[in-house]
Amino acid sequence: MVQLARKVLKNSIYNSSRVIVSGVGGLIFTILLARLLHPELFGVYHLALAVAFLLLTFADLGINGTVVRYVSYALGKKDETLARSYFVYLGKFKFLLTIIFSLSLAVLADPLAFHVFHKPALFLPLGIVAIFLFLWSLLDFIDYTFTAFQEFKYPTLRHLIYECARLALVPLFIFLGFSVCGALIGLCLSLLLALFVLFYFLRKNHPFLLKGETVRIDRKRILRFLGYLTFGSIAGVVFAYVDSIMLGMFMAVEYVGFYRAGYNIVFAFAGLITITNVLFPVFTQIEGAELGNAFKKVFKYSSLLALPGAFGLIFMAEPIIKVMYGEEYLPAVLPLCVLSLLIVAAPLNFFGVLFNAKEKPEYPARLIIVSSVLNVLLNYFLILRFGIMGAAIATVISRYFNFIALGILSKKVLGVSPDLDSIYKPLFSSLVMLGFLYFIPHPTTILFGIGEIIIAAIIYISVMFLIRGIEKEDIKYLSAIVGQQERLIKAYNTMYGKLGRDGK
Repeated sequence: MVQLARKVLKNSIYNSSRVIVSGVGGLIFTILLARLLHPELFGVYHLALAVAFLLLTFADLGINGTVVRYVSYALGKKDETLARSYFVYLGKFKFLLTIIFSLSLAVLADPLAFHVFHKPALFLPLGIVAIFLFLWSLLDFIDYTFTAFQEFKYPTLRHLIYECARLALVPLFIFLGFSVCGALIGLCLSLLLALFVLFYFLRKNHPFLLKGETVRIDRKRILRFLGYLTFGSIAGVVFAYVDSIMLGMFMAVEYVGFYRAGYNIVFAFAGLITITNVLFPVFTQIEGAELGNAFKKVFKYSSLLALPGAFGLIFMAEPIIKVMYGEEYLPAVLPLCVLSLLIVAAPLNFFGVLFNAKEKPEYPARLIIVSSVLNVLLNYFLILRFGIMGAAIATVISRYFNFIALGILSKKVLGVSPDLDSIYKPLFSSLVMLGFLYFIPHPTTILFGIGEIIIAAIIYISVMFLIRGIEKEDIKYLSAIVGQQERLIKAYNTMYGKLGRDGK
């Protein structure tokens, strides 16, 4: 069990680096872009990207998750020919779909802008995000291939290149007077650079994937798995972007900007405690009691971070918006507070990973379809009544429905469930921490705010120790893993210190 945890931790170190690079870089980029474009154009930018990501799902149809599942499975059997066969078959399928939907978006840019959203300013941005869709889709496929190899340094490299490039290029194009279109062109060039680099390393480190004979594979088995992931992924992206799209249809475009300003902060923070892509290939290769124990551990330690993080973000919402975006984005405070509740549910996302890893994608797929329909209906009624607050409430209700239902099914179908202590003890300690924050003076400077957060964190950890939410065994367990991991990383860096070397 400790050996498995060490393996997860090593991958988590790379994944955490990726998340930090992506989250911090993305947050800096969002802040910069929001200030450069101001609410209306910032809303146009996000509405165009929301359409692109919605169609991006159809260019994937679950292929990314399928390549992780089956290439990882073949590598676990040490069968490179089988791994290549899965990669080639799914790669051809991916490329064809990417071409079809990129061209479709380019053709549909005019009717979408003028007749669906009634916003002519969307026409050119939608044409540019057709190119964005093509590049992002291919880059994702290579990224997920590295995930199948459990080589998380390359996805980290992808995000490092992308974040640095767009931080340099996007403001440049905006300052040159190209506004939203310039920002999207900058994104496309950043993706192109990252795509070249990741393809270079894939070809260098795993050339067997790109050339050699293939063998007959069980296409029926793959298509069954792919089919369920398809429905799940389509519903999932509808889930993620329908709120922005419906806000664009029913309200002025600047409200999309306000909503996404709060949304981006919440999901940047949630990403710091999410390691689902690390656990997917690991859960694929373990069974029985080991699987249950592994799940309980990762759920517990994720909950320790998720609950206090959510309550702290709710309390600090207004000063965060003011500091990051400026006072003109203050309408984002209320949706930020509501959406922060999704951070509490972040550990529950592991249930979907479990089902997919155990080749039972039909359960999360069916549930997310139901949840997405619920989300669309709630968005329709709540946006018309409460505006951007309604969109946030609809998202929270439908996501909690999905996560809780998956948790019930996980216990019934897989026999895997978290300990209740992992939920109510961090919840109680977080409420104590929130009480402390409520009764002390509100921070007036960034330094004062950081000091309050540090004191609140100390109070939270102290209460967790008092109620035995954190015990000596947890400290010893983590120390044993980290101690061994330091030696593993040192040896790893000695052998494969340069990114260009063979990472097998």
